[in-house]
Amino acid sequence: MKQVLAIHNSIYDQFRGSSAGPAFFFDPRNADTYAAYYTSMYLIQDTGEAVFTHLNRGFVSDPMQAYLEFWGVMQAIDIQQDAIFELHKAICGSTPSIQPGTAWQRLRDLRHLCAGHPANRSHGASAPQRTFMGRSFGDYHGIRYELWDASTGKTSHPVVDLRRMIDDYDAEASVILNCILSIMKSKWP
Repeated sequence: MKQVLAIHNSIYDQFRGSSAGPAFFFDPRNADTYAAYYTSMYLIQDTGEAVFTHLNRGFVSDPMQAYLEFWGVMQAIDIQQDAIFELHKAICGSTPSIQPGTAWQRLRDLRHLCAGHPANRSHGASAPQRTFMGRSFGDYHGIRYELWDASTGKTSHPVVDLRRMIDDYDAEASVILNCILSIMKSKWP
């Protein structure tokens, strides 16, 4: 989250240092675009700082609290991704293209699989999938969950390195945010 937060600050500084950007956004005809900008900026910062802090602290030893923390981390990243989409749309006029297999997409898929509809995930899957996480699921370097997949009729116990996924996502998201910053600089020097 270090890269996301650093570029977020650069975007904020670019907006504050420009007279053309605020002039565009403060025009009443652009009220929704401005609301998308500032809401997204708050959400990117708040989720980034929360996840960054949690990454440094780790999951607590109390399994009940850690269980809720996992869902919170996954939801915060999902919210941040949506905010980056909206910020990109507000500044660049379109949403960014996210390729399958990227850390961005893998995090989103993990959230939807484990924390979205774990009792029955069928959207985007070839057959229903059902997931369960025990209360002692691991730590950032090894999150374990149970997955039953109707397409195979089998249960597996995947383990993911969530810290690595978040670090890789941080690098990918920073590329998108740098693109936003570059467009802001060219449109509103």
